[in-house]
Amino acid sequence: MRISRLRRFHASRALWPWLRLPASLTAALRRAYGAPQWPRAHVLACGRGRPRREERQALGLARGAWIFWREVELHGPDPQRPAVWARSSFPLRAISQGLQPLTRHGSRPIGNTLFRHRRLRRSPIQIKVSPVFGGNRRYRRSSVLQRGARRIWVEEHLLPDLPRWRGRGR
Repeated sequence: MRISRLRRFHASRALWPWLRLPASLTAALRRAYGAPQWPRAHVLACGRGRPRREERQALGLARGAWIFWREVELHGPDPQRPAVWARSSFPLRAISQGLQPLTRHGSRPIGNTLFRHRRLRRSPIQIKVSPVFGGNRRYRRSSVLQRGARRIWVEEHLLPDLPRWRGRGR
């Protein structure tokens, strides 16, 4: 597993397996919750728009490019206690290149769909500290998933209600 920046983060020992996981967080969450129906995705927002600078750079897009983006909270049995906030995005032109099903996922996490493809490659995971949620320290991981010419930016913020690590799942 390659991590892009070898900084010393002061994350708890319990968070490191989640931060370093090279596979789908969805599968690891399913194992942690102990039931196949969890986690579920509560869609906060989705649509077409301009990428943020970090997304544009990671996806190799020009300034005027458009993306499809989706923001969700992944939660277990209690929807009031989300474990992960995630944003995924990809170039709008990729919808006609086979990514259209990702625009219709509803309450299903997209992790299982993405990681089902054996030829999927993931860029090195970048781990950062982010004060996004209430000004408290939160850890975030981001990477680009690629299969052929199709690229998807994935950003995941670990929230306080993340369950205890029980292994990476399948």
